[in-house]
Amino acid sequence: MIPKGSFTRKMERQLVGMVMAVIAYVIEKAVLRSIKRSGTKSSALNSPPS
Repeated sequence: MIPKGSFTRKMERQLVGMVMAVIAYVIEKAVLRSIKRSGTKSSALNSPPS
């Protein structure tokens, strides 16, 4: 016999997992973009004057 709510609990867990994965992806992209921007600024600052 299948306990009540097991299907809804599985669907809820999958939905929460997908939402968390999307949030992690967006945060990762923002961090990488920030690192890339700061990397170009620091390399320009570290270059010796001509």
